[in-house]
Amino acid sequence: MTIERMSAPAATERVRRLDPGDAAATAAALDVDIVRNVFLRSELRLGALRSGAWWGIEHGGTVRSVLASGTLAVPWLGVLDDAAALAAVLDRHRQPQLMTGPREHVLAVHRAQRSHPRPREVRDPQPLLVLRRGDLQVAPAVGLRRGTAADLDRLTAESAAMHREEMGVDPLAIDPGGWRQRMATLIERGWSYVLEDGGQVIFKAELSAWTPEVCMVQGVFTVPQRRRQGIGTAAMAALCRLLLSEVPACTLYVNHFNTAARNLYDRLGFEHVGDFATLFF
Repeated sequence: MTIERMSAPAATERVRRLDPGDAAATAAALDVDIVRNVFLRSELRLGALRSGAWWGIEHGGTVRSVLASGTLAVPWLGVLDDAAALAAVLDRHRQPQLMTGPREHVLAVHRAQRSHPRPREVRDPQPLLVLRRGDLQVAPAVGLRRGTAADLDRLTAESAAMHREEMGVDPLAIDPGGWRQRMATLIERGWSYVLEDGGQVIFKAELSAWTPEVCMVQGVFTVPQRRRQGIGTAAMAALCRLLLSEVPACTLYVNHFNTAARNLYDRLGFEHVGDFATLFF
């Protein structure tokens, strides 16, 4: 008498919209890389699964890959072969205005899109940098503080000026109310920081993400007339010291061609740990 061995059925895969009931499974998928996934992990903590704009690939009962869609698309691929399934989600819905995230994930999803959207600009690579508690190399400046509601007008103007310089587009000419609300939200969260001199904001920065393990800095801007005076280095040192008193590490990503910023972050002690890419549509 022979006994036939039955092979175990292959784990099933499916792509589906994620909802708040998937929070724990989504967190488990993203927690495998707390630095590269800091934005998604932060948004998850803020309740992003209620938006209906997050998608996941479920494999064997667990979430393996994640896509935050909408105006901004951010993919995380547990395996690169999942790119096609997440690209199909973007093909079925409105094309995002930009897609950003780990370089290989962004490029794989974009290559897999059957709609073949052509980016108007590609920023690749964008070095991902991390500064860990104890590694700060520069003594901080005094005077850096969190932004307040009284700063809203000035910070709206400064952040728009940075966007014009970086992107060549004036957000205040496109959506002034939305841009102002974006800055108001950052201030309300305590994610806005400023350095003043003589009543003028000469440096500002914001956070795009906050988790107990790591936070992400964005929007670092020194007003043009005060550059090359050491203000950016000193203010960023102060910001990093403040952040590292609350979390073990802070991170950011920077355009590879921005030599001045790269040198600044090197002076502070940031370490290059990977690369992001951003596609603008």
